[in-house]
Amino acid sequence: MNNPSKIITHTAVSSKRHTAQDVDMWHKDRWLGFTSHYFKNNKGQPYHVGYHYVIEWDGKIVQCRDHSEEGAHCIGMNTRSIGVCFMGDGDKHLPSAAQIASWKKLYKKIRMSYPQLEPGDCVPHRRYANKSCHGRLLPDNYFANLLTPKSEDTQLKIRQLMEIIALLRNILSLKQKQK
Repeated sequence: MNNPSKIITHTAVSSKRHTAQDVDMWHKDRWLGFTSHYFKNNKGQPYHVGYHYVIEWDGKIVQCRDHSEEGAHCIGMNTRSIGVCFMGDGDKHLPSAAQIASWKKLYKKIRMSYPQLEPGDCVPHRRYANKSCHGRLLPDNYFANLLTPKSEDTQLKIRQLMEIIALLRNILSLKQKQK
């Protein structure tokens, strides 16, 4: 049984073209027998995905576990959180605009069931594990900040700044590899 007090955000460390079906295959190989009791993939089989939701690059939201189900996404927090995975790689690029729009819709849906979950309860996987997940390009409060009221102009400026930072990190990484 899951009693969520956090929403834990992840990125799949994947390409932008991967989907929830790919995550299902990856997790099936990792956690045999740990499946969803409520949700089925496009083949009619229970999902093996450890996250409650996957948000694909095009913004498609795929629910893989019921909120009440234990997740398999964050050791020590699987019975106290809802896991949301964004396809892509937060070490290499920012989430797409479609993913951000879907995240805002999904958060509203989650709040319908758990009104006590505030934006500050959205935390990255790295808070509980020695990983970069949800990605080095994204500050800890990245997804939480998207949920707080700000002007559209401020959000655009923040996104542009994050894109510039990502480009600079990639340039520095390439220069270090050349040495």
